[in-house]
Amino acid sequence: MTIQDYIQSLQLTHNQVSLEQLAEFQTKHLDLYSFSSINAMGEEILSLDEEALLTRLIENKQGGYCFEHNKLAYLALAELGYEVQPLLARVLVNGLEDNPRTHRITLVHLGEDSYLVDVGFGSKSLSAPLPVSKSGYVDVESYRYKIIRSADTIRVEIVHPEEVSLYSADLSRVTEKDFEVVHYYSHQHPESYFANNLVLARITNGKRYTLRNLLYGELHEASQISTHIDVTSASQLQSILQQKFLLNIDMAKAEHLYTLAQDKMVG
Repeated sequence: MTIQDYIQSLQLTHNQVSLEQLAEFQTKHLDLYSFSSINAMGEEILSLDEEALLTRLIENKQGGYCFEHNKLAYLALAELGYEVQPLLARVLVNGLEDNPRTHRITLVHLGEDSYLVDVGFGSKSLSAPLPVSKSGYVDVESYRYKIIRSADTIRVEIVHPEEVSLYSADLSRVTEKDFEVVHYYSHQHPESYFANNLVLARITNGKRYTLRNLLYGELHEASQISTHIDVTSASQLQSILQQKFLLNIDMAKAEHLYTLAQDKMVG
């Protein structure tokens, strides 16, 4: 499998480098390829090599997290002809300003403007390219974002329908070696969130599907009405993973995940 195979799987209708194509790329990736911590919960060291990523996320439909999704997006956008710059961001969702930089995103330079493309931030992934050339407010569907831009940093906050800082990124050069180090921590450190929790998300047709251990949720973006249900069996978990998140999960794997997630709910 190649990057071209991945691009073809998106069935893009816009054939030229443009904001329209970039937006379509982002929407279709989020629809087809779910955010998932399942592999990060395992003991296997996850390679970020292009072939390994294509096999796990695209061919085998196992899902992935930011270092996987956003590297594939970076490679695909470069293949399509975009000027892309990888960034390492500091996640701020928990309200702390001194968190380590543990999130990969992509800055796309298009003409005189620059856009953030992030298909790997779970339930808070950006559903469209976010213009970040200057400070200001940006409306994307039912969300309003605040962009704080300086010469060397970009900070992204949501101000509606909730108020939460997402992340900040500086524009210094980062390499794949930098991402390898943080990726290793994020899925191998015993206290890493993704190594210890079942976390899934998918954005499709104005809905955001989420799973946090054994709590499944659906959010309708336009109305901001959300519903939640408790997952009470391995078979129900398998059904949700297959039908809502489009993952290739057999029953044995679902039973293992259910046991792990059940321990988290009890704890």
